[in-house]
Amino acid sequence: MDATGKSTINDTIWITSRVRMISERKALRNQNVSFLAVTYYSLFTVILSVFDDYYREPYPLLDEINLSSSVIVLVASLVAAGFRLEARASTFRECYLKLQTLHDEDIPEQEKKMKYREILVDFTNHTPKDYTDFVVGHIFVERKSLCSGGRKLEYTTLMVLSYFSRIALYWSLVSALFLAPILFLLRPLVC
Repeated sequence: MDATGKSTINDTIWITSRVRMISERKALRNQNVSFLAVTYYSLFTVILSVFDDYYREPYPLLDEINLSSSVIVLVASLVAAGFRLEARASTFRECYLKLQTLHDEDIPEQEKKMKYREILVDFTNHTPKDYTDFVVGHIFVERKSLCSGGRKLEYTTLMVLSYFSRIALYWSLVSALFLAPILFLLRPLVC
């Protein structure tokens, strides 16, 4: 019990499980983006090879560009596989499912705290950014209240700025990643 006489362990378990859901969702999203990017750049390399004659004039170093893009695709696919994002997402999922089961158990608070700690020992932790995303997303974006042990949780201005700047940066980079080959392929039509 905290100073207000309310149990905090169920709130802690619930919040942790929700943050782990966000971690899972991000890992799966990054896995999908990396898979699409590797496929997309592989297609880009094939297009350059098939239309070699068309692109040779505007790009005199086309052979070097094509070779470089092939190597980049190979390395990117190896790096993306090395991140093991799908396995990481699966681990976060397993963790939050165990936490949800624990949350619903009707056991004494001390035993629940002990089981909570045991679960956390078995899994990698989420990042502070994942917690920020949960708090800002839940309170600021969805306009829901969030309490822990009877105490209302709040976001800070820095948390909101971090949340939106990371979203803007992420999607800007993804957009640039996918727009660059299109601009490269369309340049001969414009110039």
